[in-house]
Amino acid sequence: MSTIKKLLLSVLVVGAVTSVVSVGTFATFSAETTNPTNTFATGALVLSDKVGAGTACLSTNGGTTDTNVNAACTTAFALSTKKPGDTDITTHLTILNAGSLSASAFKLYAAGACTAANDSETYHGTGDPCTVVDLYVQETASDFTTLITNGCYYGGGSGGTTCTFSDTKTLTDFGTNDTSAAPISLGTLSIAASRYFILGLKMQTAAGNTMQGRQSSIGFTWHIDQ
Repeated sequence: MSTIKKLLLSVLVVGAVTSVVSVGTFATFSAETTNPTNTFATGALVLSDKVGAGTACLSTNGGTTDTNVNAACTTAFALSTKKPGDTDITTHLTILNAGSLSASAFKLYAAGACTAANDSETYHGTGDPCTVVDLYVQETASDFTTLITNGCYYGGGSGGTTCTFSDTKTLTDFGTNDTSAAPISLGTLSIAASRYFILGLKMQTAAGNTMQGRQSSIGFTWHIDQ
């Protein structure tokens, strides 16, 4: 075989091999899927507390929920120069779940024991008015008139529909027995749901001179858990 024929045969063999390799390179199949931007987001519990027709106070205090406790909401009562037997001393509260999670537990308890002190009166006695100021907590409909069945949570008639004043249900009793460790259960509070309460106070008719010029102080804490 001549040299020229040998060279031509070598070129043909190389070309054939290259052709096979090229065919293998282009004959590929593939498939692919992606689940993008997967997220895990949490909801939030936010409690709204409004006294009467006032401005709502949020548990976040308008900031973050890292603590989610606001101890500086509007005072429910700011009474002065009251006397034994005064009636119709009430305040209205609207409690709203303003968060994005339902609360499985809704509770009320005293922020601490009731304390007694002298007020701005020039003359005063030495008695403890916490022991002679009666309290009730009554749930109503949004009109603050229609009573909710079994809506008396504290006071005379507790566990029933209608609250009354009882000389055993005093600020001292509430502050001592209805604490964060033993709160009053108010059931649940769904997302965007509001509950309406009347708080009533009355100084016992038999309160004597030792109660003159004195004041009592106690906090009411509303609490929800997810």
